[in-house]
Amino acid sequence: RAGASEEAFGTLAEARAEDYSDRAGFDPDFLGQRLRVELPVKVDGADVLTYEELDGTVRSELPYTHFSVAMSVSRRLCLWSAVNIDGLTSVGGERPSWRIDPRIRAEQQTLPNRDPSLDVYGDSPRFARGHITRREDPIWGQDAAIRMLGNRDSMHYTNVAPQMQTFNGDIWLKLEDYALQNARREDVRISVITGPAFTDRDPVRFGTQIPVEFWKVIAFVHDQTGELSASAYTLSQQDQLVHEALF
Repeated sequence: RAGASEEAFGTLAEARAEDYSDRAGFDPDFLGQRLRVELPVKVDGADVLTYEELDGTVRSELPYTHFSVAMSVSRRLCLWSAVNIDGLTSVGGERPSWRIDPRIRAEQQTLPNRDPSLDVYGDSPRFARGHITRREDPIWGQDAAIRMLGNRDSMHYTNVAPQMQTFNGDIWLKLEDYALQNARREDVRISVITGPAFTDRDPVRFGTQIPVEFWKVIAFVHDQTGELSASAYTLSQQDQLVHEALF
């Protein structure tokens, strides 16, 4: 097991901060200038990681291709991830390898650990790498290179949180399918913001505090009124966590 963990850790750090200079991230005006979808706002005292870009700009969001991520300082996990989805040009793609984001320090991310007792991701009883922005969501656009970049960018450890295998592959997947498949079927644009609901009561497993609940907001243009509309959801993996703790 230690050898597998060492190998996984060694395959991650392959990018440089300057490789991300062309990432535009989430577009608040994606649904229309009068239908702006704002990113979550950092309030005073919020547990949001900031970092310095190569030009000296201090930011609290990590921009990727078609989506942006904010990180929690204390939990070293994704705080929220916001993605634009164009159903008209959305496609699938093969799963790339996992990645570390070089713009922030490795110790600010929850990564494979050389100590197996602290490696939270893996086969049960460890946890799935649960995408916060679904891997297929940013794979869209007329340009194949952009679609490939969206696919690759979704595979950063900054875009995941520990989820039980049964939750990640069943309950959570159904909600993700609902959002993406509806966008594709109707050839519409939507914006989706997703995150874990961190609390002090979240249990600790393998050295990581595991989020129990997750939330998702889907913003879209109402097909009859033309107004900005949204639906919101919360899902819990509490039942799966309790079940696992019995063994």
